[in-house]
Amino acid sequence: MTGPESVLADARILFGAPQGDVRELYDRAADRYEHFRELWLRIAGASAENAMLEEVGRRLQPGARVLDAGCGTGSLSRKLLELEPDLRLTLLDLSPAMLARAGDLPGEHLVGSVLDLPLPDASFDLVVSDWVIETVSDPIRAVQEYLRILTPGGTTIYTFCSLPQGFFSRAGSSWLRGAVTHGFAGRFLPAERTPWHDCGNSSRARFHGGLTTTVTLSTCCTVGPELTPTASDT
Repeated sequence: MTGPESVLADARILFGAPQGDVRELYDRAADRYEHFRELWLRIAGASAENAMLEEVGRRLQPGARVLDAGCGTGSLSRKLLELEPDLRLTLLDLSPAMLARAGDLPGEHLVGSVLDLPLPDASFDLVVSDWVIETVSDPIRAVQEYLRILTPGGTTIYTFCSLPQGFFSRAGSSWLRGAVTHGFAGRFLPAERTPWHDCGNSSRARFHGGLTTTVTLSTCCTVGPELTPTASDT
């Protein structure tokens, strides 16, 4: 794709995205998704995703049963396999077109919603979810589903776009938040919509002025809206 063609394709995705149908939106963006994903990581997402990978790397064991919930084109799963090639991997995404681009990856591939995982209770050692929960209607429900399918002692780790605190942080990021919301249905979650449980087995880190967040929860955790003041940014 030439320079002008690339610019036009990007503009069609950002400004012509169908609103209200997340599956159609991502089916339509699948051809250019990796380009936008890399751009997002360069602008704001890299620190949160790297924190996720560091946490995952400490927990992966050979033969671990891992769900990549909202796997997209499989970028995160490829990184997981670099960390530990011997995984029992399952990839799930709402968009068939996105999932098709992960066809080179081993394991079971499922079309489905993170709000109603077509998977039995206590069936995975690790659930990872990268830039997903902010695109669904009920982020708390999604994380409840991640916790439901964890085995005893299991872990879920997820990154998401979060709403910065403070007037200047919000004003300075408004253009980026607008592009992500319009082009990819990604809402920047305020505290009251953040899935979180504060205990000795949970952790949370915020990056890029509070624009991105990484959370780790364990099987023992339950999630609900955040009711206490948030920690300082990392």
